[in-house]
Amino acid sequence: MDTKKIIYDNFLKPFINKKIGNIGVELEFPLINKNNCDVDTEFAREVLDLFLKDGFKTEIADENSNPLFIVNEYGDCLSFDNSYNNFEFSLNYGNNLLKIKERFETYFKKANDYFNSKNHTLVGLGTNPNKKFITQNHVGFDTYKMIDEYLNKFPGKHKISDFPAYLSSVQTHLDVNINDLPKAYTLFSKLDFARAILFSNSPDFDNKGYVCYRDYLWENSGFGLGENITGKIDESFDTTDDIIEFFCKKTMFNRKRNGKYETFKPVNIVEYFENEKYNAKESDIDEYLSFKNVEITKRGTLEVRSDCAQPFSRAFAPPAFNLGILENLNEAIDATEGFFDENNIILSNSELRNIVVSGKKLSKICDEDFLSDFLYDLIEISSEGLEKRGFGEEILLSPLYKNAVTLLPPAKSDNIL
Repeated sequence: MDTKKIIYDNFLKPFINKKIGNIGVELEFPLINKNNCDVDTEFAREVLDLFLKDGFKTEIADENSNPLFIVNEYGDCLSFDNSYNNFEFSLNYGNNLLKIKERFETYFKKANDYFNSKNHTLVGLGTNPNKKFITQNHVGFDTYKMIDEYLNKFPGKHKISDFPAYLSSVQTHLDVNINDLPKAYTLFSKLDFARAILFSNSPDFDNKGYVCYRDYLWENSGFGLGENITGKIDESFDTTDDIIEFFCKKTMFNRKRNGKYETFKPVNIVEYFENEKYNAKESDIDEYLSFKNVEITKRGTLEVRSDCAQPFSRAFAPPAFNLGILENLNEAIDATEGFFDENNIILSNSELRNIVVSGKKLSKICDEDFLSDFLYDLIEISSEGLEKRGFGEEILLSPLYKNAVTLLPPAKSDNIL
């Protein structure tokens, strides 16, 4: 099989004729029991029944006919991601982030009012603050079962093999034209450290000092056994061929046979499809999974997935920032390249973000005043991009200026509510 053609057809071709403008948002939040004990999973699950009475319909159910994913007329989806400890609002594409936010706020109030009726609540953090009181509370969806099987079959460097049950993030899906895709992919990968300063909100469970423990748990899990399954991106891309070459360094760790998942030790994607011993099928690409900080998806979106769940009052700050940067792409690139050149920064994207997420002094990057100015400039550049859209979305960036000035991420500066 021709792996490069498989990659192009599935991951690059969907970007043809795309235009910058539409955005999709996934918001996850930890669900906690305020009595400092485990989540009542039966009670939690029934929140979906509440929405089913209000126009949502079941899209996927478990083997016992319990709804897992429910969708409404807007294409918005509510579910528990991996665990009943983690509630997700998946908001369908639109060209106006404020209208998407309005829909979210309606769903959020209804859901959290329900949870509070029995002393549960959603919290605005990227790691579950009740970790020591709760269990995995796994959701019976086939893909989640497969991930759980893999993580237990191939242990990583830490002992929290069920870590996805305790993590929450905000994921931004951006429409990008294929001609702009290489430079957008490069820029968002390069700004991984900057977003970590603005959005890190995942304290660790064991006083290691992390402000984004999610990075550590993903990268040191069994997924770290394979190349480019998770973590930062240090490559830069000038053409779509460069992106394809990068994909050729990725790995496969699962597939389906007779309708059932199989997991295996990660194998290079080219080796998998082109070595007959693996008995690969071209359709196996449908089960390909990767959890890099920035992803190119089969939906034809550039997905920024390394941002932590935020305090509720600023839940839409990450997608707004990302959208504004994309809308003002060339100016953001010029500002970033100027910052790196003027401060003689030669650290890799991984090294830069690791400094931030592990809670180390930011002076290891450069003079903190220059760093603060750079972040402020990026927020202004994003704001200008949003202003050009004419919807007033730039208001969503207002909480970020304080983070730029203080260089303190939400994990160190904001209330979780």
